[in-house]
Amino acid sequence: MDLKNREILLELLHDADDFATLKKIKCPPVYFLGGSGCILGEYLDRATFDLNFIDINYSASAGKVFRLFDRFDMLDLYVTTVAQNFEKRAISLSGFDTLEFYVLSKEDIIVSKLGRYSEKDREDISTLIKDSNKDLLVQLIINVVNRQVLSNRIKQEFIKNSQLLRDEYNV
Repeated sequence: MDLKNREILLELLHDADDFATLKKIKCPPVYFLGGSGCILGEYLDRATFDLNFIDINYSASAGKVFRLFDRFDMLDLYVTTVAQNFEKRAISLSGFDTLEFYVLSKEDIIVSKLGRYSEKDREDISTLIKDSNKDLLVQLIINVVNRQVLSNRIKQEFIKNSQLLRDEYNV
């Protein structure tokens, strides 16, 4: 696997960490998902320089750090199909002094991609699912379906797409 894309993303994170250290900026943990999460977690290699992470109500000072990312999407939990307690399954990225960076588990990333289930999402899932815990996937899907604070339109798409996933991959 060519790790060039990962190296570039990690360099961005190190720059942000250096800035936060220099400016003494406190920031809650950052949880990556999507293509950037897959690259940072070494789940797959493809080209993307957009950093996708979950919005956990960051302060304005944290926004100063995120501007260094150049291209990023802060995903609101109201429209993001992530199971509760994703933090407990996330994997820590080491080597940072001030900021804490995590990548969602493969299973959480798969579930997050079911809200949209685009062609690129399907391609990623076909790779991610090969060594994923299918029992955990089922639990996470049920967890998302039972979430109270999730857009109804997104939830309906998620239910439809999770059935497609179950049929295609025997989940």
